[in-house]
Amino acid sequence: MRKRFVTAALCLASVATGAHAEVISVPARDVAALAAAIERANEGPGLDVIELAAGELYPVMEAADAQRALALPPVRSRIRILGNGAEIRGYANRPILLIAIAESGDLTLEHLTLAEGTRGAIENRGRLALSYVSIVDNSAPGGTAIVANFGTLDARHTEISHNELAGVQRDAGVVLNYGTLTLAESSLAANTVTRRFGTLVTASAVLNLGDAKLDGVRVLGNAAEDDFAPAGQPLVTLGKGRFESARLEIAGNAP
Repeated sequence: MRKRFVTAALCLASVATGAHAEVISVPARDVAALAAAIERANEGPGLDVIELAAGELYPVMEAADAQRALALPPVRSRIRILGNGAEIRGYANRPILLIAIAESGDLTLEHLTLAEGTRGAIENRGRLALSYVSIVDNSAPGGTAIVANFGTLDARHTEISHNELAGVQRDAGVVLNYGTLTLAESSLAANTVTRRFGTLVTASAVLNLGDAKLDGVRVLGNAAEDDFAPAGQPLVTLGKGRFESARLEIAGNAP
């Protein structure tokens, strides 16, 4: 187990949990301490576990990385975040992305809500696993995705709903996949997309240009709300994208 020396100023409590990992507990509402915990975990190899206060709110008022408009430092190592029903919610005045994973990053998120990111919720270029995660009420005006995957994303028991892509200027999807995407026992519901130009391709649920597998997924009440033709669809595969599905429930999507 790697030893960790954490200053009181960072408000972090480290507790040994076995031979391979330790837990860094982050106090309620302390986004600065959460950012510091991620930076600390990025410093070396091995698994680091970050635990959030049960059912608490972590309000993001400003970007940890202003140049890239990131709410938190990008994940560059192997990290597991235990959400315990907590929320990371954007309140910044400027566009902000809630979670970013670099190519070297390997992030697991569990029992967590990501809400009100205004440059989307997630951009993954490494490895990302989601379990019992809710991605809700996020927006990306003029952007291309709420969840953008360029690496490997495995989401189970995950909700992606009530998100909005407004006035997109490139091909876009609420979930935009260029890598390997697995969604299982999850839902994509009540998301909306609008285009600035009729030549664009949009998906109100998943736009797939990579390898995507959906199993036991509900695609409900999503909408492409513009007057351009052809109309947008909830699930779209382009180019060399490959799409595999089983046990899909598709209903109430518009058009």
